[in-house]
Amino acid sequence: MGINYDIEDLRAFCTLVRAGQYTAAASQLCITTSALSRRVAKLEDRIGGKLFERTTRRVVVTPIGRTLYERVLPAVSRLDACLLEASRAALGQGGNLAVGTVASVGYSVFPKVLPAFYAAHPHTYLSIRDANATVVAKLVEDGEVEFGVTTVVSFPQSLVIEKAAVYGYNLVYAKGSALRPRRRTLTWTQVSALPVVGLHPLSSTRLQIDSVLHASGIALPWKIEVDQLATMVGLVQTGDFVAVMPGLFDAAGYGLQSVPVGGPDIVRDIYLVRRHDVSLSPAGQSLLGLIRERLGAG
Repeated sequence: MGINYDIEDLRAFCTLVRAGQYTAAASQLCITTSALSRRVAKLEDRIGGKLFERTTRRVVVTPIGRTLYERVLPAVSRLDACLLEASRAALGQGGNLAVGTVASVGYSVFPKVLPAFYAAHPHTYLSIRDANATVVAKLVEDGEVEFGVTTVVSFPQSLVIEKAAVYGYNLVYAKGSALRPRRRTLTWTQVSALPVVGLHPLSSTRLQIDSVLHASGIALPWKIEVDQLATMVGLVQTGDFVAVMPGLFDAAGYGLQSVPVGGPDIVRDIYLVRRHDVSLSPAGQSLLGLIRERLGAG
């Protein structure tokens, strides 16, 4: 059978053990000595044994009291720390923040906004869950992240959807590469003649591009297929390959160059999504605002 107890009684007990005197402990707790005495007596009554032996000068902790103190003090300290962390998070001064994003935003937008975010929230631990559009929407729906940045999918009614940006696609190539285009824009037919590195066929980018090109009777351009952006960028940086990347991609930031691809134009919408029934934390609101502003500026 469990024992009913009050956390304030445990906190009073721990304080009295440390102080060794009722007057000093009561002063630290900002209560009267009689109130402290009642809390200790109540705790002893619930336990069924003495926690202190009282003398004229000091209180002496009993073996039961010493064992209880050693076990309870870490738990009370952790509880206080948890409440302090929650309070700081509510004020936007710390805590944990989890968000979801598609890769195109993860590698293009987040690096641009995080310095400003951490200037305002230096103690926040940020978890960025980068995945495909469907997974990002599911993370938001399941409450695993506060909000998501994703492309068009079949959104559930539980989510608030905000369209934040529209982008097209660029051909990305290395500076000085023999594959450097001689035109300021390219058609998809022209791109199909180049050694193009593409993401795996189930990525949202490939699914969209392949669908449009199939419908237009244009040959798919992919010569090499990879799963990770780092591999794609590395291959392009050799100068022997090119890649089709979302317009959000900061080619210059990777030492690369780009030109738009059209004919037909393929565009993609970017959405900010969150749950109807969940309020964003101050840190979440701040990061969402920075991302919204960056996407709008782009």
